[in-house]
Amino acid sequence: MSETEWRWLRLRHPRTHRFFIHWPNDTPAGHQNIRVYDREGIDWARLVWKVCHECQRGVISKISLTPSVQRQGLGTLLIERALLDGPDYQWTTSPQSPDGKSFFEAMAIRTGARFTAGAKTCEHISDARTSRTAPVLDRRLQRAASVLPSWQ
Repeated sequence: MSETEWRWLRLRHPRTHRFFIHWPNDTPAGHQNIRVYDREGIDWARLVWKVCHECQRGVISKISLTPSVQRQGLGTLLIERALLDGPDYQWTTSPQSPDGKSFFEAMAIRTGARFTAGAKTCEHISDARTSRTAPVLDRRLQRAASVLPSWQ
């Protein structure tokens, strides 16, 4: 997102304190990316995922949160957003840290998805390349995040 686009976004949403910026995929099974910023442009969280509708599979490639916002529901909110793209699909993740393993075990109980770490994905996901798309404000996440604690 350019500096001009960022300024314009903040001007258009003067009471918004958290911005969920989504870079959607423009190819089948391509990367999707959500980053969470505050008004000053500090990057608090990131989620990268891919979904193949043909094979009904999804993969969480990356989820990272700044330590100060962990265990407040933001990671759960981001994963639930990804699952909307394939709610009954087979989901895998990249290899997990010990904290990640605990998180995905809790998410499996909450959502019913298995989140198998390091499992092989379909060839469509494996072959998908990152592309550049225009970022959009994810209003659904904006509304859902209104119940999360403040990060200041």
